[in-house]
Amino acid sequence: MRRPSQARYQYGDHVCTLYGSRAEQLGAAIEFVRGGLAGGERCLYVCCEQTPDEFREELRRAGIDADAEEARNALELITKHEGHLEGGAFDAARMIEMLAAALSEALATGFNGLRGAGDMTWLLDRAPGSHELLAYEALLNYFCANRPVILLCQYSREKLPPKILESCLATHPQVRVEAPRLLRNPFYEEPEQAMLRSRDGARIHDKLAQIDALSAAS
Repeated sequence: MRRPSQARYQYGDHVCTLYGSRAEQLGAAIEFVRGGLAGGERCLYVCCEQTPDEFREELRRAGIDADAEEARNALELITKHEGHLEGGAFDAARMIEMLAAALSEALATGFNGLRGAGDMTWLLDRAPGSHELLAYEALLNYFCANRPVILLCQYSREKLPPKILESCLATHPQVRVEAPRLLRNPFYEEPEQAMLRSRDGARIHDKLAQIDALSAAS
């Protein structure tokens, strides 16, 4: 069976996908991991709605030997409690340090770079520190610049509040859509500007409709 085409990621990319279904979320995550493994990159995935075992099984169904990839340290699957919510709270600086350490380890062990992805529904826990999300996502654009790293942040259209979705659009230069393809995000703001103001989510439905229209037209 012929596999669907993959979105074309490049080093330095910080991409969001605003998915509407479990199938769409898994499709984006599996495609992302597959491309990274094929490109000699180390892949880190922070699970949330699926456990690592459940996501590992999805990878197997897609033809990826997850056990072998983990054994050679090319793939690491962790939970939200080992990633964004380590210690029971979110800390933007700690999370960026974790990504920096993962990138350094990847390069030191012979990989070409790092692909990091995460399911952002951990925000529904309303854990201490969650208010740092906007600053975190904005600062990741500095982290990604001029480094062999690609990040994919997965946001549920159905479960996450409009305020969070609008912050997501303000902080990601590119949006991945179901097709799959990457679109330039017309609502992206430079980090300094994005961090200046909070968002109430009032315009999120209009913004998502515009993203969908861009996708349909591309």
